[in-house]
Amino acid sequence: MESDTVWRALASPHRRKLLDLMKDGPRTTGQLSKDLPELTRFAVMQHLGVLEEAGLVLSRKEGKSRFNYLNPIPLRQTLERWLTSSSSTAAETALHLKRYAETRREVAQQMDQNDYRFVKIEMEMKIDAPRERVFAALTEELNNWWPHRFKPDSQVSCDVRVGGRIEERFANGGGAVYGEIVYMDAPFQIASGGTSALNRGMSSYSMDTLEEDGESTVLKRNFQIWGYVPENVEKMYREGSRQIMEVALNRYLRDGIGYQVPA
Repeated sequence: MESDTVWRALASPHRRKLLDLMKDGPRTTGQLSKDLPELTRFAVMQHLGVLEEAGLVLSRKEGKSRFNYLNPIPLRQTLERWLTSSSSTAAETALHLKRYAETRREVAQQMDQNDYRFVKIEMEMKIDAPRERVFAALTEELNNWWPHRFKPDSQVSCDVRVGGRIEERFANGGGAVYGEIVYMDAPFQIASGGTSALNRGMSSYSMDTLEEDGESTVLKRNFQIWGYVPENVEKMYREGSRQIMEVALNRYLRDGIGYQVPA
């Protein structure tokens, strides 16, 4: 995305306000309109269109609502000449992938270009447990139930803090990093991301949102992978994500049945 397009999109204080409103999570067009009462809904939609054209906003339709997401990557690309520290882990990872592809063209040419893609997996399920209990299962109790491991006798841990790693430790001293916590507001939301341990050309980002529903919890997972994602890997992630959420986690919280090392 050219820098001029980004700068033009940022020139309007209304558009900058829209980006500020989306920095903590996706917002519907209706929600954004309420936060900018000085503008008509049509004007808000026009401003969102400019931001989307610049790549600063991604959107998707869900029923009658349109959800708008802040996309930090074009900002990072535009400001990179002045910034030395990462303002967005997900954006930094994606840019490293872009540089890799540009400087290793001979490697990229050997790969099917159709396998470079962005995949979004969204799931939602109701769990008969309090929100704090579900959050604990997703963090400090991860080793008790996490089903997919590189080695059956390894230990899965989560360092529950921003910047903390989610990793698998092998008995022989080795291991694999699943990701790093990039956002946490316990027990409401937690997000992690990083380069995939399965495929160095692929990165991921996951956001879990926990909402109370009486004595139960509605868990919403927004999982994204991008980069070199072959079709079979996408299928594996879709099936694996569902198995993790609907089977392993639910069974652990509902029945107390956790991970068991295969005999």
